[in-house]
Amino acid sequence: MQKVEIALNELLHKHKLTIHALHLKTGIRRATLSEMANGKRERIQLEHIEKIADALGIEDMNEILRFK
Repeated sequence: MQKVEIALNELLHKHKLTIHALHLKTGIRRATLSEMANGKRERIQLEHIEKIADALGIEDMNEILRFK
């Protein structure tokens, strides 16, 4: 079975941001972002994906989500 993962670490590196900086841009809790970045979050809210995409100027969800 395939697993969906969020490429948050790659996005942070690409945009030269820290989890704290992304927290400030999105309003998403730092702990939540950290769990997402470390693959420890089993459920991800669509609202979070939307906020991250807006904050980073991402228009293609394939830049954020991946099948593994």
